Amino acid sequence: MDKTNTPLVSIVLITYNSARYVLETLESVKNQTWENLELIVTDDGSTDDTAEICSNWLVENQERFHKVQLIRVAKNTGIPANCNRGMRAVSGQWLKTLSGDDILLNNCISDNLQYARRFPDASFIVSDVKEIDDDSALIRDEVVNEGVIFIDGMSSVKKQLKAYTRWPVFLNVPTFFCRTEVMEKVGYCDEDFKIYEDTTMVIRMMEQGVRMHYMQRPTVAYRIHRNSISRSEKVNDRREKEAFRVFSKYRVKHLNIFNPLDLSVYYECWLRFKYKGFYGRRGDSILRKLSLFYWYMKFNGMKSY
Repeated sequence: MDKTNTPLVSIVLITYNSARYVLETLESVKNQTWENLELIVTDDGSTDDTAEICSNWLVENQERFHKVQLIRVAKNTGIPANCNRGMRAVSGQWLKTLSGDDILLNNCISDNLQYARRFPDASFIVSDVKEIDDDSALIRDEVVNEGVIFIDGMSSVKKQLKAYTRWPVFLNVPTFFCRTEVMEKVGYCDEDFKIYEDTTMVIRMMEQGVRMHYMQRPTVAYRIHRNSISRSEKVNDRREKEAFRVFSKYRVKHLNIFNPLDLSVYYECWLRFKYKGFYGRRGDSILRKLSLFYWYMKFNGMKSY
């Protein structure tokens, strides 16, 4: 098989207690218009029937794929470690990660590879999402992500890195598509972080000179539900503590206190992570407006900032 024209794409399906949704996710992988696929399912110690559902499905559908594999562990280890187990097992030239509750649109892989053929230097591609609810009903058909547009508009990867460390915005993570060699180069996910593994990964890719490319086309149906770790109120405290550790380990080294915009980012982070307020009142919405970076972003049209 011609590896240039029909490269093998490895899809790593990340699961944990995904029994309610995972069959729909698996079927979306099977229904890809791109034929040359490898499917690695890595389950992080699910306590429901997720692993059994996946195992049975893989046996029944293995002929559809170049290779299938199910990786299981007895104890939950967290998203980054689960991702790493799957990514280290792949053999494809390109890598697509997928959560056990999201859905690939039929042309997801084909559209990404077509984009890569048009832009040969592209090795890390993000795209648009559609949003669905718990029952897979469409919430939004078109989702405009100002952050993706802003980062993509930077003229160089160096400027992308600066912009992203100032504003580590959600970059449509479910759509990430990259060359396998890029992930090998950066050393996979940082397992010190259990929630913001995507943020640390993007920063390390950009540090290695890998530019984020943006394909303006939806490739994934992203499920919006309360149990998602990015939205659950139960982990708010953990999320904020980890966000501060990301700031300390990855963002600070790219911020210069003698740069007025960077200094104001320090100020905003102090407000978010350290400022306790007075008599139980924080007044963040007012104090944030004292930040030069806040007004810089508003001037550049970032309504969501």
